Amino acid sequence: MKRCFHIGTAALFLAAGLAAQSGTKELSPVLTQPAVESAAEEGSLETGLQPFGYSFFKPSGAEKLAVTAGAMTPEYQLGAGDRLAIYLGGKAQETFETVVSADGQLFIPTLGVLPVQGLSFAEFKQQLQQKLQRLYTHFTLDVMLVEPKWIRVGVTGEVRMPGQYTITALSSVLDAVSQADGPTAIGSLRDIQVFRGDSLVLQEDLYDYLLKPGAGVYGRLQSGDQIFVPVCRKRVQVRGEVHRPAIYEINPHHPETLTQIVALAGGLTDDAYLEKLEHSRRDERGGRRVRYLDWSALQQNPDLDPMLQNEDRIQIFSRLDQTPKKIVTVFGEVNRPGEYEFEENMRVSDLIYKAGYLNRSAYMLSAQVARVEPMQSAQTIDIDLVAVLLRGEREKDLLLDADDQLFVRRIPGWRVGQNVELRGEVKFPGLYPIVKDSSTLKMLLTEAGGFTDEALVGEAKLIRKREAVVEDKEFLRLKNMARDEMSKLEYEYFVMKQNNADIQEIVVDFYRLMVQNDRSQDVLLEDGDLIYVPQTPKVVMISGRVSKPGGVVFKPNANLEHYIRQAGGYTWDADGRRTKVIKVTGEICDDEEVRTFVPGDRIWVPRKADHNYWQIFRDVMLVAGQIATMYLVIHTATD
Repeated sequence: MKRCFHIGTAALFLAAGLAAQSGTKELSPVLTQPAVESAAEEGSLETGLQPFGYSFFKPSGAEKLAVTAGAMTPEYQLGAGDRLAIYLGGKAQETFETVVSADGQLFIPTLGVLPVQGLSFAEFKQQLQQKLQRLYTHFTLDVMLVEPKWIRVGVTGEVRMPGQYTITALSSVLDAVSQADGPTAIGSLRDIQVFRGDSLVLQEDLYDYLLKPGAGVYGRLQSGDQIFVPVCRKRVQVRGEVHRPAIYEINPHHPETLTQIVALAGGLTDDAYLEKLEHSRRDERGGRRVRYLDWSALQQNPDLDPMLQNEDRIQIFSRLDQTPKKIVTVFGEVNRPGEYEFEENMRVSDLIYKAGYLNRSAYMLSAQVARVEPMQSAQTIDIDLVAVLLRGEREKDLLLDADDQLFVRRIPGWRVGQNVELRGEVKFPGLYPIVKDSSTLKMLLTEAGGFTDEALVGEAKLIRKREAVVEDKEFLRLKNMARDEMSKLEYEYFVMKQNNADIQEIVVDFYRLMVQNDRSQDVLLEDGDLIYVPQTPKVVMISGRVSKPGGVVFKPNANLEHYIRQAGGYTWDADGRRTKVIKVTGEICDDEEVRTFVPGDRIWVPRKADHNYWQIFRDVMLVAGQIATMYLVIHTATD
């Protein structure tokens, strides 16, 4: 199959690059270089902006497209490796396909060998036309480049993957730089230099490729060309109401003005505030100096348009920010309560529709609008939602003002149904409906199929929601203090509050209720209750004063010493004589009463009681002194 190359890699990349750069004010991440490139990243960290254009290039390691072609022009120079197709029409009716040889010659069956090295495509076609006129009359000639020659170029400087690359003679500078994974974060996009031997033959601005793809044809590369990407030395920031906020490089050879850079940023949006554009510039002492410009004046008088310098900042404000924000608020029984932007001619029904309409629980006979006027008391206006929403009586649909607040009340006593949730090791966990003042815990567990074989019945819990208590500032103060900073009374208060904080569990012995059928443990359920039955762990839990508290894998017939040893042994302040064992049934036993353990048992090792040894010493000395005094009195009396 014959192939014709007219669309190159640059055009393919442009479609993806421009799509990623335009249409949004949020730029996609573009840098993959290390943090050492702080010059380019500083602006990004401060403002959230990214340098423009770098997202065009694929990161290192990504699969590259083979660079095979580009747009061919009559100035294209033929060389070794070019494959041409020659079509003769009219009376001739012949077709040739031939390749330029390594020495720059082309073989054509009817003409022989022709030297074509260095000829432009237009020159070759003209010479061929003249030679064929000697052999044919009344013919037409078409010549097509079927496959371009391959060339070898070097890409160096601030690129991610410098080196030698093989591309076609139709490829552009952009294609070659793309093969090297593009410029680094500090590499220039606007001063790409092409050297041929010792001579600088091309200086390309990649912004032209990215922003003006149809601007024209760019210089052709030749085999042996060296492409150099220098450091980017001048950048400016453009923020605010432009179509493409970003950090832009200034062309080092053609100084650019504020309006030109704004044009690079896609121009101003419809919301741009034209009367005041901010232009900030760094001064000689390292500070910044700001001035404000009028966009219309810049358009009418180009002399006012400032030439930009490195690190300049341009801020385009939004005209929407110049107008005080007006809102209305809806509370209560709507699907999306909250604040909404106020719009002229907005009525109560409009606000309700914006809020997702009413809930089923909404009380429609009477709603209230609170009209708030500055420095005055709120005025309450009653609204008949039945007339407004169901009967469509527009005269009763109040026209809202800014800052109005709409309150939609709940139907008194509204209740859809009461539910409790059952989680964990029961046959059928999930939500269950209950009947107020009738459904009990045992009834629910029986309905759920009872416990599974893995249930840890002794640790099952019934949790009931309750209203949050008032914050205890004294407890919060003690919480930030060390133990030795508290008095005895403060420590006792802290422990009491800590042990009672957020108590939501209803005390129920599930083992006695469900296994021993003790009805004294049964309770009436309430809406929102949560029953949780945990799974029996395969461990014995150890807490308190041991070196490594936690779970120790259950071992049949193992005694207390085994589990204490596995937990690292007692700590220096442990009171091993008062160790307790909490069985899975909830029973609390002394350590010597337990002969065997089962999975789920808990061992608790308390801390030794605190002793005030100085106080004990003082008391002993006081008693000793009193005894000595009594001895002296008795001894003196008996002498």
